[in-house]
Amino acid sequence: MSRPRPFAVLSCDVDTVDRHLQGYGFEGLPPCDRVYRTAVPRVLDLLDDLGVRAVFFVIARDAEAERPLLREIVARGHEVASHSLTHPQPFRTLDDGRLREETAGARARLEAAVEAPVVGFRAPAWDADARVLRMVSQAGYRYDASVFPTPVLVASRLAAYRRSTGKRSIFAMDLVGHAFAPLRPHACGDGAEELVEFPVAVTPWLRLPVYHTFAYFVPRRLFRRALRALLRSELPVSYEFHAADLLDLAGDGIDARMARHPGMRVALERKRALLREMLAAIASERRVMTYRQALEEELAA
Repeated sequence: MSRPRPFAVLSCDVDTVDRHLQGYGFEGLPPCDRVYRTAVPRVLDLLDDLGVRAVFFVIARDAEAERPLLREIVARGHEVASHSLTHPQPFRTLDDGRLREETAGARARLEAAVEAPVVGFRAPAWDADARVLRMVSQAGYRYDASVFPTPVLVASRLAAYRRSTGKRSIFAMDLVGHAFAPLRPHACGDGAEELVEFPVAVTPWLRLPVYHTFAYFVPRRLFRRALRALLRSELPVSYEFHAADLLDLAGDGIDARMARHPGMRVALERKRALLREMLAAIASERRVMTYRQALEEELAA
């Protein structure tokens, strides 16, 4: 009897343009809905073409205004999860009251919008530590998807620092805690219920990131090799990308300051082809499901 293929989860962070720019130090920008109007429909159509389902991590600030779109996402077989209430950065330095609002408050708003339980959380910029995970558990989530177990995260934070106008220490994040975290899903936290952590995908041994934005930092051949190495292993795959990966800087009239974001200067059709290639490669080798499905099938044990 053959063993079932290891599973994979495709996740899309629905960061709005104003929240991306806030991460680069541009404060006080009004909410922008271009990602919802333009990028998310493109992502949904691509997923339909490939016949796969994904998890959409949504900023709950926008839940009420985007209720029809969020319900469409669920109706098309995908999962809606929480990406905090307002996507503040840095995240883990927030006080307990603010963290409670960003976790529990976000879950309440999203559940009201989709009229279904919201069981997953991802911290802005993966900025989670033991205290954040405890708050996530206490807020009633069943899983977290914030840990990125790679030393390369230091280089990623440094690159973001160099592109930013508002300079923050790259060590505001628990980089060491992430770098040597387990590669497989595992139980964590000490809240009222056990929390399962689904780490972002990295290769075995070298822990090279297999995260879509990384494809814009390294030669494409190297990224494809890293993905193949991961797919040859028995590790589950948690492949993360952003809705903004399917925005066209000029054609969609995006704020010119977003040019500093990886991939934004690449033509839309090239970006669409790249995302299709990576998702199709994963789907050809793994059983693609949502995090909620992985929990229900107890695949995180």
